[in-house]
Formats: sequence, C-alpha cells, structure tokens
Amino acid sequence: MIQGIHRFQQEDFRPLQGLFEQLPKGQNPETLFITCSDSRIDPNLLTRSRPGDLFILRNAGNIVPPHGAASGGEAATIEFAVAALGVHDLSELLPAAIHRTVPPAFRKEPPAGASSTRHSSPRRTSSNAPSFA
Repeated sequence: MIQGIHRFQQEDFRPLQGLFEQLPKGQNPETLFITCSDSRIDPNLLTRSRPGDLFILRNAGNIVPPHGAASGGEAATIEFAVAALGVHDLSELLPAAIHRTVPPAFRKEPPAGASSTRHSSPRRTSSNAPSFA
C-alpha cells in the first residue's frame, strides 16, 4: 500500500495537480453514487470519473433503508448530497452489475438470484431540493 502511495505521488499527482489544488476549495459533484462496500468495486475507476466528480455512499449490501427507518447514516448522506451539494443525478451500482462490466471471456456467471443494475432517473435537482434550514 505504501508503494502505491509513492507511485501516486510520483506518477499520477503531477498531471492532476491543478485538480488537486482546486479540491480543498469545496466539492460540487453532480452525481450521488450508491454502491456496495465490496472491495472489488471502485466507483471512480468504473465510471472513469475523477476526484470530486462523484459523491459516494457505500455500505454493506448496498442497502438504503426506507425514509424514517433507523439507519447507519444513509439518509443523512443522501440529504447532504441533495440539499447541501445539489447533486443532479442518483446512480446505483450493484455487485451483479460489476459482473456485467467484465468482458465475457474473463467472467464467471453470477450467483443465482443476483440483483441486476437499477439505474434511477434524477430524483431532485438543486432547484427542487427541499430546504432543511
């Protein structure tokens, strides 16, 4: 892991230095990306996005409890993304969807009953987000 950090500093940081200098000034992602905390899933790598492009909610099982249910912070994360950051798009990626992103020659069949990708349309924009003041 330490070698990876050093390689990032030596090889990847310089070409993106301007981006990294802008990141401390604030975040303005357009997409809330909800996915499983499965270690095989890397939302930025899979979507070819850069730091700051996605606001990511990860948890075991990719579960978002219904509104009002006790939760581990999912509702607060979604509320912050919509109300404070003004995200315009909500995307969800399930582990079974990852399976389909791999070329057929390199994949095994998903387990029986595996979920499929559920793409949602934009739920709210900053113009119709509720006020939480």
